[in-house]
Amino acid sequence: MSLIVGPINDPSPTHVKRGCARADVTAFDAAAIYLSIMSETSDVSNQKFYTYILYSFKDKGFYIGFTNNLKKRLTEHAGGKIEATKNRLPIKLIHYEYFVNRRDAEAREKFLKSGYGRKQFKEILKHTIENL
Repeated sequence: MSLIVGPINDPSPTHVKRGCARADVTAFDAAAIYLSIMSETSDVSNQKFYTYILYSFKDKGFYIGFTNNLKKRLTEHAGGKIEATKNRLPIKLIHYEYFVNRRDAEAREKFLKSGYGRKQFKEILKHTIENL
């Protein structure tokens, strides 16, 4: 049995739909139910993984990486603490993707490093790359 809260042929979130049954509730109740559902489905605060692409202004190349703390990793890159990019500074973050599963993020990193993956991201980011 699913619970859907929000506009169901009604612009105000005042109805709860369970299967085919529909019960009237106050807007406050509907908001509380909605927040409860959202906290269950979107609480990813403990699981954060990123695949990211950096552009090197020095050699005009790209670096593709994976991390569970993007802000920290970018600080490490900028500070020359990452061996793979320390001699390629300055760099710029041009793309990142967020994942809730580590293996998905790692698989995406591997794909983007492949020939087809590189071709695909260069096509998707062509306007960004043209303006670097």
